Amino acid sequence: MGKFAYDIRGTYPLEVNEKLAYNAGRAAVLFLKAKQVIVGRDDRTSSLALKKSLVYGITDQGCNVIDIDYCTTPMTYWLSQKYSTLMVTASHNPKQYNGIKITKKGVEPIGSHNGLERIETLMNSCHFPDPKGTGTVKPGNILPDYVKYVRKLVNGKYKALRVLIDCGNGMAGYVLPSLLKGLPIKYDLLYGEMDGTFPNHTPNPAIPENTRDLQRAVIKGKYDLGIAYDGDCDRVYFIDEQGRRVRCEYALLLFAEHELKRGQHLVYTVNCSKIVKEKAKEMGFKPIPSPIGHTEIPRTMKKNNGILAAEITGHFYFKKFKYADSGDIAALMMLSALSQSGKKMSQLIKPFEKYATSEELNYQVNDKEAAMKRVEKAYKKFKIQRIDGLSIDASDHWFNMRISKTEKYVRLNVEAPSEKKLKEAVKKLSFLIQNTP
Repeated sequence: MGKFAYDIRGTYPLEVNEKLAYNAGRAAVLFLKAKQVIVGRDDRTSSLALKKSLVYGITDQGCNVIDIDYCTTPMTYWLSQKYSTLMVTASHNPKQYNGIKITKKGVEPIGSHNGLERIETLMNSCHFPDPKGTGTVKPGNILPDYVKYVRKLVNGKYKALRVLIDCGNGMAGYVLPSLLKGLPIKYDLLYGEMDGTFPNHTPNPAIPENTRDLQRAVIKGKYDLGIAYDGDCDRVYFIDEQGRRVRCEYALLLFAEHELKRGQHLVYTVNCSKIVKEKAKEMGFKPIPSPIGHTEIPRTMKKNNGILAAEITGHFYFKKFKYADSGDIAALMMLSALSQSGKKMSQLIKPFEKYATSEELNYQVNDKEAAMKRVEKAYKKFKIQRIDGLSIDASDHWFNMRISKTEKYVRLNVEAPSEKKLKEAVKKLSFLIQNTP
């Protein structure tokens, strides 16, 4: 397997730099066999320089570029219905990271399973065939058309809710004023200024500490809902009116209530709460488990005719968005669902609050494979599923443990019938993961 799993990503300038971006541009053109591609970037401090080098590489390989400059990942997914796209971004990673997301025409994110290793091989060879000529570059502004598309796709019904949205100084601050303009939603932005140094917190709402300012502000301002975006807007996390983080599984079930018909398929990742499987069946839907990752979930959805899907990190996927994920669609869908319910957010999710569930726990260990084997040995008498990592139901607790493909961690999600059982399980598993014999 190559260095990159879901996309090209690493620290700048040590792992990802202008030379790599230039080579990635040339390699992507060869892999995609493209005559024209669309290129954009997020607001990280290194993104402009990397985008320029990427464009040079693309045009030097004889391919034309439409440079849309500032954009979000959902924007590139929308555009990739007709064109292959490349976006300079490191998504939710800290400010020192950057990278390139490549989406093939037909809304096909390129990962290790479908071409990224080939692109990496071409990049590293530094041998590119001479094209017949140099490509051209022209600017493009797609924000107005994108907003029109998303609002029509959701077709929501909205009331005058009071909403606070944490942009995390990322690209949400670029999109939201246009996305919400003219709607009866009364919104305020927290950290809405675009600043790629992310001075207030890392734009990763899956980590609890990154939503604490939003949670406090929701309570203080008596807002109906809080929404936290990640850096490139393909993820959102919701906060109820009491300032509590709303698990993404609960949001998925709320979306299913509004979007699905009986018998339709709902896709969830193997580290999701057991409540998804139970409630989906209760509501008449068919739950389908999936490996984790933005290149894996669309494949599972397509294979099983999934209509909706979610990851616990805030990714929500929609068949009507060509199986891609979008924070904007999820945000509008939640605003519409809350508007139509006549209830508070805490009331909507109450039926799903059955189990004690940990946030995703991350352990940095010297030997990740050995840690996995220790846990597997300790639980060998229980049934083990291997859809993605280890999924084990030990009766009084159940968990998923896997090795991160993008960071140096073992990731663990644990659930139990009570807080006491959960604490006991986390303590036991933490010891197994962190302590070598």
